[in-house]
Amino acid sequence: MSSTTTAAGRGSGPPVLCVLDRAYRGAVEAQFFHALYGLLDLHGQFRRVDVALRGAAVTLAVEEDVYRPSVRLGTMTLDTLPDYRGSVRDLVAEDFTVFVDRDAVTALGFAPDRLVAGTVLLDPAELALRWPEYDQVWFV
Repeated sequence: MSSTTTAAGRGSGPPVLCVLDRAYRGAVEAQFFHALYGLLDLHGQFRRVDVALRGAAVTLAVEEDVYRPSVRLGTMTLDTLPDYRGSVRDLVAEDFTVFVDRDAVTALGFAPDRLVAGTVLLDPAELALRWPEYDQVWFV
């Protein structure tokens, strides 16, 4: 075990909460790297990295049967876009806690039972009460 890794397999850096408010920023331009993918890379460097999806970013945690990460541009289909829902599933699988803002989910017309399994639906006030658990809060 390296000197920067704890017994739980996590890094020794401070606990961090990463807040995402916007979804789909530059999907075509960032088709090989996006914020959720980047957070997976940080996982081993910090003792704890949790994610809070708010605003339009809650849509990243909504399961959808017909979603395909592709877009048609003229006669060309670009099918190398990020799979944001897949990334949320990956975060949950890697033991990230992914908080999803309940008010934003309902305001956008989604049913809470359509969220990616393992995400945590919270009222905005509950999320704010958890902020003191983190040494750093990042707005990604």
